[in-house]
This record gives sequence, structure tokens and C-alpha cells, in this order.
Amino acid sequence: MRRDHNRRAAPGPSNEGRVFLENVMTLTLRDDNHHADRILELVRGGFNEQAADVVAQSWSRCVNEYQLHPAKPREPTFVLRHELEERRTRRADVIACARYEMTTLYQQLADSETAVVLTDTDGVIIHMVSSPEFAAEVGPLGLRVGGRWSEHDAGTNGMGTCLAASAPVCVRREDHFFSQFTQLTC
Repeated sequence: MRRDHNRRAAPGPSNEGRVFLENVMTLTLRDDNHHADRILELVRGGFNEQAADVVAQSWSRCVNEYQLHPAKPREPTFVLRHELEERRTRRADVIACARYEMTTLYQQLADSETAVVLTDTDGVIIHMVSSPEFAAEVGPLGLRVGGRWSEHDAGTNGMGTCLAASAPVCVRREDHFFSQFTQLTC
């Protein structure tokens, strides 16, 4: 999981800053609506699911099976502490085996705005390696140990879509179902 940035020029004198912020907010809302419209147009327009790519198939599942709407993101959901501990205990051998490899991969990536994430078969994050700063930044999005990232919970995303497709998946920025995740690449 990686955060991608859209760089914007810093606002000028104090009054211009307010105008800049209002413009950014307006653009963000417009971008969010465009994102949702694009997904719904593709899904409702129909497509050959056999020939369609994994992202289009995921969008279809999100709309048709899970009854999600791309303009109405859900709040992040988490398992309860005792449930998380039960899940981690059941997968302790996998976590122990993966811990070193995940840490090595994180170090090789050498990017402080990256996380290496391990979920269980339900899409619940059971182990994560990242910088403390990045973890604090993405934690409110639900990207932390105990977060639920199945497609049903978080729409199209790298972890949940990988599980749903039973195959490796790369979900880039605007491929995410919910616009709140479009700064991420999974």
C-alpha cells in the first residue's frame, strides 16, 4: 500500500489561502462526483464480465452484490480487540513466518509512505509494517491492524479485491471504489 501525492502550489498571502482552500474543496467534490459517475456508468452500462478486467468486475460486485455506492463511502470498520487477538492467534504461524519478509520488503522499498500489509482470509489486517508517521496518517482510513478491508467493507481495494478474485491484484489510485482511497495504490 502506498500513498501517492498530487502536489499543489502553496497558497500566497493570508486571504489567498482561504480562496485556495475553497477551490481545493470544490475541486475535490467535483472529482469525487466524477469518480462515482465513472464507476456507475461502467457498471450500469453493462460489460462482458468474462472479458472485463478485475477492477471492473470488482466495481460490479460492489454495486450489485454489496449494494455500495461510490459517492457514499462507509466509515472504516474494525474487529473488536478480542476478535483481533483470536484471529492473530489462529494465524500466529503465518505472522511469524511473514514478519521478517514483510520487514525486509518494507526496507527494500525505502519509502516512508508505504505499508506492507497482511490480512486474513476475511480481509482483516492482522499485521502491518510501516513508518509510525504513515501509520498515523492512514490509520483514520482504516489502514491499521484490525481494519476490515474486504470488498464488502471497503469497496475495490488491493487487499479485498485480491481475496475476491483469488489472484494477485494491483489497485491504482482511481481504481478504488471509494474516492477516499484514490490517493493510495495497493
